[in-house]
Amino acid sequence: MAGMLREPTGGRRSSVAETAAMHRHGTGGICNQAIGPLTRVRYCFRMTVRVSSAPAGLLRRVLRLLAIIGAVTYPVALVAIILAFRYVGERWWITLAAMYLPRIGFALPLPFVFVALYVWGPRRLLALQALSVLILVFPLMGFNPGLGRLFVRPSGPAIRVMTFNVAFGSPGVSGVLAQVREFGADLVLLQDEDASIEAGLRKAFDGWNVRSDGEFVLASRHPIRDVFVPPPLVYPQGAGGAHVVRYTLDTPLGLVDVFNVHPTSPRPGLEEVRGNGLREEIVSGRLLAGKASGAVEWNAFRRARQVAGIAERANASPNAVIVAGDTNLPGLSWILGEHLGSYRDAFSQAGWGFGYTFPAKRPWMRIDRILTNDRLKALDFRVGDATPSDHRGVFAVLASNR
Repeated sequence: MAGMLREPTGGRRSSVAETAAMHRHGTGGICNQAIGPLTRVRYCFRMTVRVSSAPAGLLRRVLRLLAIIGAVTYPVALVAIILAFRYVGERWWITLAAMYLPRIGFALPLPFVFVALYVWGPRRLLALQALSVLILVFPLMGFNPGLGRLFVRPSGPAIRVMTFNVAFGSPGVSGVLAQVREFGADLVLLQDEDASIEAGLRKAFDGWNVRSDGEFVLASRHPIRDVFVPPPLVYPQGAGGAHVVRYTLDTPLGLVDVFNVHPTSPRPGLEEVRGNGLREEIVSGRLLAGKASGAVEWNAFRRARQVAGIAERANASPNAVIVAGDTNLPGLSWILGEHLGSYRDAFSQAGWGFGYTFPAKRPWMRIDRILTNDRLKALDFRVGDATPSDHRGVFAVLASNR
């Protein structure tokens, strides 16, 4: 049996010459020549494996390279988006439109990058994706871990402020009062108030100091010492409202200037971008051609002028200042940073989580804010539950910072 399995001695010596001949003649058809059978099998198997594995090896190297590129460029792209929002923002229609999208959408590449690294490597770059998650969740999506709450030291008197865009009376008087009772507010600022609920609000706030100016309503347990409604702003295309009312209140913290604000909504400009639907706008080329850019940037220009006027009057105040309302300015907004960046955000000081307020049922933006100058500090901050309004109310407890 052993002799049947072993090639003749001459065959072992001749296999060297036969192998050399195979290399000279190539693999095509050489496997069928009358040579030593074991030599032929070994050689043909080895060459077949080499030929079939070469494309697979090349593909794996390409996929590995793409995984590396994705792993490095993704966090860099997130940082670039943050910088574009903060320092370009509303001044360019593309960054403006992107700012109002749900920012969880920027996480879409993450699972693909993760899988690519896990399958094709190098897996050490998975640690870089942990950095991507931090960049995405904290600065881009605006998550607040609530560390500021650990350093809050309540002392002395405080005022309890609530602001709520009531969407032309959608929640009704009962909805507004439910929010007031939930928060225990003693200073209530409403925007988008409708005349249909004004009488009901005055009755509900019987014994309070109530003031109504167009869409703005103030209900305060503290005396109102002065009210200022700014004149309309003048633009090349005509005049427009200042979108703010200032009240001076006599509070336990002293005189406080309260600015009830509601700058122009970006919705008209964003609807121009959407047109007949994003798919139709992209296919037709209108979106990429920037057909909506003029409407979007004009809308943003008016909003910037209004916020600049609010900041100018707030900066000139000799008193403690509260700027509260539906600002229509999302996180990382250039307008917000440029004009109100020096003001303290009650959410940043005493809130936690994302603090999103719009749209009410499934919010993805924080545009309803309570800001103060450095004479006040926030001790607590909360976001209300969903109501028939498309906004959620926000609440803060404010105390003297001196």
